[in-house]
Amino acid sequence: MRCVIKQYSQISAAEWDKFVYSSSMGWAYFLYDVMAQDRNANLTHKSFAIVDADNNDEILMIMQMHQSSKHPTASQLGLAKERLVSRWGYVLKDGLGKKQQHAVKSAFEAYVDGYMFEHNIRSFEADLAPLSVAVMDAKDCVNPLIWFNFCPNVRYTSVVDLSKPDDRMLADCEETTRQAIRKVTASGRYEVVEAKPNREDCQTFIRLHKDTYTRTGAQKSIIADSYHEHMFFHLIPQGVVRVFFLQDKQLGETIAAVSILIYKNTAYYWWGCSKNEKEVGVNKYLLFSVINIIRENFGRTGWFETGGAHLHKRSGKSKGLTDFKKCFGTTLRPIWCGKYDKLKPVSAVKHTWGRVMLKHLAQKLHKSAQKNGKDETK
Repeated sequence: MRCVIKQYSQISAAEWDKFVYSSSMGWAYFLYDVMAQDRNANLTHKSFAIVDADNNDEILMIMQMHQSSKHPTASQLGLAKERLVSRWGYVLKDGLGKKQQHAVKSAFEAYVDGYMFEHNIRSFEADLAPLSVAVMDAKDCVNPLIWFNFCPNVRYTSVVDLSKPDDRMLADCEETTRQAIRKVTASGRYEVVEAKPNREDCQTFIRLHKDTYTRTGAQKSIIADSYHEHMFFHLIPQGVVRVFFLQDKQLGETIAAVSILIYKNTAYYWWGCSKNEKEVGVNKYLLFSVINIIRENFGRTGWFETGGAHLHKRSGKSKGLTDFKKCFGTTLRPIWCGKYDKLKPVSAVKHTWGRVMLKHLAQKLHKSAQKNGKDETK
């Protein structure tokens, strides 16, 4: 086996996706067109694959990777100003032997260490997809990132078991959620409809998205229209994403929307948005309705992830989002995460430390000169 690095752009979408679907670590996040456009415009796409050059460039591993600028003060201190992020980590080929795994790991280390050193990058953080078969079916509690030199950590997400009995779908929801769902259902005022990949529905989703982020004071987090257009005109036709609207039949308008990422018999509540003036409980009604629609499509099996659970939060926006995402009769599942332990050459350590010390000395001399100048003036 001869491991070689190939960039994301050097591999066809068909070949890339075939590998994702064939691996137990694969999930929708890794699909070629899902990775094609990131919500964060400040991230530069640096994803790559490790292939076996002795076997027709067979893919052995793919790594989702983006480069992002760090805080400006880092550059002022003479330190690295760039960082690497991998929102959902890597996918490794199933069935590799120990020697093959070692060869892949060695290629990964050489490439990542070299890239981080060349671009003066200090940190590389990654998460793993929580709904992949490899994670869901794991019989141990070992964070797989540790095998690729990531210092292991964990956070949690809320998921709904779609295989539970019909009567438990509503009964397992929190009391206030059950009350809201029953109230909205009884009104007969609303209808859930699936969006189509056309310009009108896309613009409706974009408008609701901007309303939501403006209402919550997060205008800086509003995503570019091109991202949503990519979702509507590329991902929906492929069946990777489904978007649902909640329509007010009395007013004749769409008041809320959710975007769902689909992979085999698992789904993820990707995006949610709504208009500013609406009845209390309609967002819960919409998502609960969509969970049940997806459940029927999956043959009443599989999992539906509602999203990150920050149960330790006692106030603020994160607590509100957590309370919403966990109210649908969910259980907790781990999101394995970690920070890459970069092997830094001794010469690089000396070079970086020397720059910091010289910078510090120059600042002290500058302050001393300023002070002496003031004393002479006096």
